Amino acid sequence: MLLAATAFLGILFATVVWPLLRRARREAGEIVSLAVRPAAAAPEHPPVLCRTLRVYFIKPSKYDDRGRVAHFWKGVLPNNTLTVLAALNEAYNRLHDDDAYLETVIWDEQVDGPVLPATIQSIQEKALEDDVEVIVGLAGVQTNQYPRGRDLALQFRRAGFPVLFGGFHVSGYPESRAFLESCGVTTVVGEAETIWGDILADYLRGELRPSYSVSEGIRAKTGSGEITVPLIAEAQLPAINDPYLRRFASPNMTTVDTSRGCPFTCSYCSVKNVMGRTMRARDPQAVVRWIRDAGQHHGIDSLFIVDDDFFRSPSWEPILEGMAEYRRQGNALSFMMQVDAEAAAFDDLKPGEKPSSQRQKSERFLRLAAEAGCYSAFVGFETFNPQNLLAVTKVQNLEKEHRQRKDGADVTAALQAVKEKYRRVCHNWHRQGVAVHCGYMIGFPFDGPESGRQSAEWLLEVGVDLASFFIVTPLPGTEDHDKAVREGTIADWDFNQYDSQHMVSHHPRMTPAEVERAYREAYLTFYSARNTLRSLFTWHRVPGLGWPARSAMMRQRLYYFYSYRAGRHPMLGGLWQKGVPPAARRRVVADEEARAQYLGAGIVSVEGVRLELPG
Repeated sequence: MLLAATAFLGILFATVVWPLLRRARREAGEIVSLAVRPAAAAPEHPPVLCRTLRVYFIKPSKYDDRGRVAHFWKGVLPNNTLTVLAALNEAYNRLHDDDAYLETVIWDEQVDGPVLPATIQSIQEKALEDDVEVIVGLAGVQTNQYPRGRDLALQFRRAGFPVLFGGFHVSGYPESRAFLESCGVTTVVGEAETIWGDILADYLRGELRPSYSVSEGIRAKTGSGEITVPLIAEAQLPAINDPYLRRFASPNMTTVDTSRGCPFTCSYCSVKNVMGRTMRARDPQAVVRWIRDAGQHHGIDSLFIVDDDFFRSPSWEPILEGMAEYRRQGNALSFMMQVDAEAAAFDDLKPGEKPSSQRQKSERFLRLAAEAGCYSAFVGFETFNPQNLLAVTKVQNLEKEHRQRKDGADVTAALQAVKEKYRRVCHNWHRQGVAVHCGYMIGFPFDGPESGRQSAEWLLEVGVDLASFFIVTPLPGTEDHDKAVREGTIADWDFNQYDSQHMVSHHPRMTPAEVERAYREAYLTFYSARNTLRSLFTWHRVPGLGWPARSAMMRQRLYYFYSYRAGRHPMLGGLWQKGVPPAARRRVVADEEARAQYLGAGIVSVEGVRLELPG
């Protein structure tokens, strides 16, 4: 067995890894400094005489456990926020030809490398040389990226640049917004489509405000109230930046969001509180045209539809029909998506039983998804324990008769019902040739020390092809966070640790070390050497799965096996972490430490003029 495994891995290296290494050496000579180069789509000079704004959209990385900015040779998935923002700039240039022209630079620290003090100096010097103005936007910042994003924001402010800061963290955590605004950083709450034009107009007038939030659109419910969210039927679809995509393991793959929002009320999730529970969709015909253009002009033949729940999108049917027609015309296209368990939880019909309208909808969704090229459905299982599902209000994963708190006997019956439901989900997707990738969380209130290993075994038993495990984290902007603050159960306020790999709150049944051990055991059980080799040697032979799904699962299982053992969450890393210079290492933890470290000497403008801090 060992000899066979060694031979197989040798073949794998020769056929997969070595070509990637050769391509990396070839591409290394093509990479030029992002600090001085606008996006490829932007002309070198503006078409008319006007003010030129060079907009840097920067996606900060995070600090790893050794305090280094995480930077990888190749990324796994491009960032959808960056490409959507780049598209807003393209739209602005089409509509405004007399007041300002926007150049766009997108910078993803995970794949483009850390922004260093020397980088900021280069940006300053190039801006003066080119006689352009610079705006810096820290974009799509998640909670675990906030410390790195904050450090960058303050360094850019110290250099005198106007800085914008957006993403889920500041949208859901007023305390971080207040700190950034006190440092002269403008915060952006919510989605940017309807407020980007206002931000640019205010900047051009010299009246940039401390904060912006969505004011045009519709009112949508959240977990505890209402917010205003924009309608996106006519919103710009993501720009496709070919040089950016070449930084990833699959340069023929990109992301697209076709709808936003989530109708459910899971207490650990911030999507409903930032984007609302009302599902809003893009124009389906525009989405299909975008997919065709991506394939015909950029060689894109693989997509990740990043909607939080594509099954709940009002436009899934015409989009899937358009994708299926595109494939029938001889074009290559495959995709993965995120859906809820209910999309495929139906049981086989009994003799004489007529299908309900909900079942007919689900069956059509699965069939169309397969015809459109779906090879993987990411499903939020999260936990088998029915008490946990009730505790976090993820009742949609329970059968209707178990959606109330029960005694011990009923808990046992509910647990078996959950297992059978998850088994049906896997079976129904497999019948359509689609693999199941599940999300699963460790550290819910009713979990115990054995929950990681036991859950992984059950996931294998019900037929899950790929599993992503997460430690339960009270993210700012969620009901779980509000409850943890009220009850005083947060053990670690360092947001860099809020990455689903560290236990940052007190658990009623386990120590933080026990939770993290259970998390490790989940990965080591599901991705054991035995299970991984079985998948590889059988070409992930699962009844019903076609070759696209099987080959994708083989690649992803191998990546997960490698990534977790390299000490990284597979969804937060990439291939081969690169070293970074001392200037890219963490210096501070708390906000006030960051203020003293980066703004202690005040702010100096690009032209060398010392400026006053706000207030």
